Amino acid sequence: MNKLFKISAITALTFSMGVATLPTNILPALAKTKAAKVISTKKITKAAYHANGGYIYSSTKLTKKSHKAFNYLKTTFYATKSVKLKKSNGKTATYYYIKNSKGNVKGYIWKGNLKKVNTKALAQRKADIKHVLAAIRSMDTEDQSTALDDMKNVTTSTAYEEGAFGDGLPAVIYDIHGTSAKDGRATLQVNASFKGRFNSVTNAKLAAFSDQLADTIAQSDDPSDDSGIYDASSNLAEALSNAVATLQ
Repeated sequence: MNKLFKISAITALTFSMGVATLPTNILPALAKTKAAKVISTKKITKAAYHANGGYIYSSTKLTKKSHKAFNYLKTTFYATKSVKLKKSNGKTATYYYIKNSKGNVKGYIWKGNLKKVNTKALAQRKADIKHVLAAIRSMDTEDQSTALDDMKNVTTSTAYEEGAFGDGLPAVIYDIHGTSAKDGRATLQVNASFKGRFNSVTNAKLAAFSDQLADTIAQSDDPSDDSGIYDASSNLAEALSNAVATLQ
């Protein structure tokens, strides 16, 4: 009986010691992240940025990550507020409040994870996207689908990228051609929107292809279906596509 009592006592003691030591092992995992404190806040002139990493936090407390910025590398954000914070580790850092144009991705991100966008270049990219879309819309309806599908991937940050998956305008422009005079004029239209934007050799090459296409359309026996228009418009579209891929 005494032996059984001793065994029970030892078991109880071991269990109680385990319980006593358990919190020291799991407390770091259970501990809540200490909130950052605001030192100062100021409004800043609205400016466009691209994120290059890090996290977007829901508040200045920096306790909740709303978004992984790596997933939005091609998104243009606009910063309107600067906040100086004392972080949980005691260090100070400046965070910007940002949001995208739709307003569905927003929050606070460390200033060092942002790269300012040239607003003049951004406006040019927006204009180029608009002009390319207008050219597509001027094509024969049945010939628009491929270019419009490629257009879905285009953003201001990828406007001039030449990728295997058609992320930028070069892939879209390549598909702006066809057998009809209407398609040919669409190719001429999109080329005109980039006139004079390249080096002298490229500009001269594009001008020659443009003149050739215009002459082919004018001399066509069947403006609704002409292989000559197809060849001439394809040559111009390909040359322009390669040229646009060199823009910054």
